[in-house]
Amino acid sequence: MSVRVKLPPILQEPSGGVEAPEVNGRTVGECLESLEERFPGIKDYLFDRQGKLLRIFGIYLDADGIYPVELDTPIKDNDEIVILNFLMGG
Repeated sequence: MSVRVKLPPILQEPSGGVEAPEVNGRTVGECLESLEERFPGIKDYLFDRQGKLLRIFGIYLDADGIYPVELDTPIKDNDEIVILNFLMGG
């Protein structure tokens, strides 16, 4: 299934400036894998060494927050995944 992934500015550099690439997959996780195939190395920005999504990012599917829910959330054709990066401070 084809979906659009809206990337925050911090991820637009590794995507070559592409703001909302089209990717394929049956789940959110598969779509992120497809994003990695299209832009090798982008997962290094999103995940830690254990493969967990970094806490500075939130993932929304059609405006519904799904993180920290598992990335096996199914998607439908023409869904939109939005990745937001949260501001962290101390």
